[in-house]
Amino acid sequence: MMISKVNKAVLAFLILVIMLTTGCWNYREVEQLAIVAGVALDKNEDGTLQVTVETVDIRGGTQGTYEPEYIEIEGESLFESNRRAIAIGGKRLYWSHAKAIILSKELAEEDISKYLDFLFRDQEAREDIWILVSKDSTAREVLQSTSKFKNIVAFEIDDTMRSQRSLSRFPNIELYEFFDRMFYTNVSPVLPAVCLEEQAGGAASKVGGTAIFKNNKLVGFLSEKETRNMLWLRDEVEGGFYVVDNVMGEGNRVTLEIHKSKSGIKPIIEDDVLKMKADIRIDVFIVEISGGVNVIENPGREILIKKATESIKADIMSTYKKVQDEYKADIFGFGREIDMHMPYVWNEIKNDWDERFQETELVLNADIRVNGTATTRLPLPKGEK
Repeated sequence: MMISKVNKAVLAFLILVIMLTTGCWNYREVEQLAIVAGVALDKNEDGTLQVTVETVDIRGGTQGTYEPEYIEIEGESLFESNRRAIAIGGKRLYWSHAKAIILSKELAEEDISKYLDFLFRDQEAREDIWILVSKDSTAREVLQSTSKFKNIVAFEIDDTMRSQRSLSRFPNIELYEFFDRMFYTNVSPVLPAVCLEEQAGGAASKVGGTAIFKNNKLVGFLSEKETRNMLWLRDEVEGGFYVVDNVMGEGNRVTLEIHKSKSGIKPIIEDDVLKMKADIRIDVFIVEISGGVNVIENPGREILIKKATESIKADIMSTYKKVQDEYKADIFGFGREIDMHMPYVWNEIKNDWDERFQETELVLNADIRVNGTATTRLPLPKGEK
């Protein structure tokens, strides 16, 4: 078949286009980039931003070993610091593999939106970066602390955050979730807290507890135990353990492993008063018994369930009252539930929700179900005195 001159011209044009458009238009050599693993943000005495960047030295990476390198920059904003990093070593910061951003307590007490806006808009920054708040030490000290397993502290924090379901000791909040909740008018955002803990070989980072925000500013912290109570009301407990003390006398202790938890929150009106009703079902296993008591069989099991129910309810109510009285921040999302289930009520109270939240009563029901006793059914005998 003969090919016309017109078809030949079209074919030649297509071949030329394919040749010119093959490959990545924004391709960059890896040697020209500093691969960001984690970032620490602190505030200098003069009010400027102190940025510490943990980068990954990929030399020798084929053997699976990576070493951290740190870059320290000062600037008025994170964007400015990001650009000024080029002057240090001549490499551009590459954000696509960043795992964690740590904010100092001092910086978090300001309006943090001005420090995080760059990440909200930058195309390279991943939406699943973890944001944490340092409770005691500077953010830089946490990022440059001892890494026990990964060499890269940010990678180790990433592993810890992904194990949250087996701990229930800190909220599992990624960058995009925090930004979403900053735009809500009916919920106060939270972030996981991090601190330094002395261990053999030096201080290492430890994730635990909750940083509470209101109007984009840090207003306080919850401990690890208080965080679990908060997570129960948010229906975010997936695992962990709970210790019940003095089950059948002084010194008797039973440790329960949380197998499954389900919480339901619903606004109700009783006697013309708005209340929040929380129903929590917790399935547990008995994993440890001390004191030689028999809680495997009745009546011991019934006593255990009663004690565990009373203890968990008391813990949750204590945390709820603390948040109401000290922080005055609806971190539980009650306002959102009212908006969803009673929009007509929410329209009347939304402008005064801060005050109304402090007066809102919590009606709490807990259903504890013991589903098993690990590998043995009998408690170890108690030694004689």
